[in-house]
Amino acid sequence: MMKPLLLFLLPLLFCACGGRQQLKSFNNVITADDSLNIELSKSTLMKYHSDKLGLDIEYPDYLRHQYLEDGQMEVFFNDDLSLSFMEQQLYKGADIFRTPGQQFMGMGAELLEAGDDYSIHTGQEGDFEYYAKVIDDSTRLVTIILRYLPDRAEAVDHLRQYVHDYKIR
Repeated sequence: MMKPLLLFLLPLLFCACGGRQQLKSFNNVITADDSLNIELSKSTLMKYHSDKLGLDIEYPDYLRHQYLEDGQMEVFFNDDLSLSFMEQQLYKGADIFRTPGQQFMGMGAELLEAGDDYSIHTGQEGDFEYYAKVIDDSTRLVTIILRYLPDRAEAVDHLRQYVHDYKIR
């Protein structure tokens, strides 16, 4: 009986005498979200010019560009998150039934913020949450959408800030 008790207490005593460093690191466990957040926040912005959108796009270097033949969209993705850029021309006779902002609201999105020339929306579509910004530069509507799984919400905080601050270049 004494041996098992000693075998149990000896490592505890060793840890206690070994200094606080070991106990401190034990209490500060980094989760997958923390490590993803650290990794994502260290990124460099890459420059990409989209001829089909007429936009210069800066995107984080951990995202890969997905080539799409048709449509007015550019997509940059990595596993379970993506950034999409879309453009819709506003000209006389344009066939616009609903603006992207109205479409988001129709899908149940929450309007977080609205300015003179932009609106920011958040919502859920299928398994993914999204954070979107619609910019109206009086000649076109540019929509930037960040999609991610809900368990990555904390890890993509800096990407939400990127979308929030995005300006047409």
